[in-house]
Amino acid sequence: MNQKTVWFALKLMLAAAGISIAIKYGGPYLALPEQIPVVIGMIVLPTLIVAGLLWRWQLQSPLSKTPLPADKGSLAMENDKALTPSPSPGEEREV
Repeated sequence: MNQKTVWFALKLMLAAAGISIAIKYGGPYLALPEQIPVVIGMIVLPTLIVAGLLWRWQLQSPLSKTPLPADKGSLAMENDKALTPSPSPGEEREV
């Protein structure tokens, strides 16, 4: 393994340990109401955050079909016409 991979794994383990300690010792001090919307939010919110991060990471990936331009917002596409399929020479295009 190269040094970059080892460093990433070490940072990941330290972050996981830190989050685990924060939940174990800091969790009981949170005064959260025992209601269904709060419980559902606690279950769904981490999943949504990770999904958003992975989606953003996928947009920035060099393998992505829709690269993220550096000068535009996160949802901007470089060229919408390049992604639109063009009709073959013998076909007429319906509007």
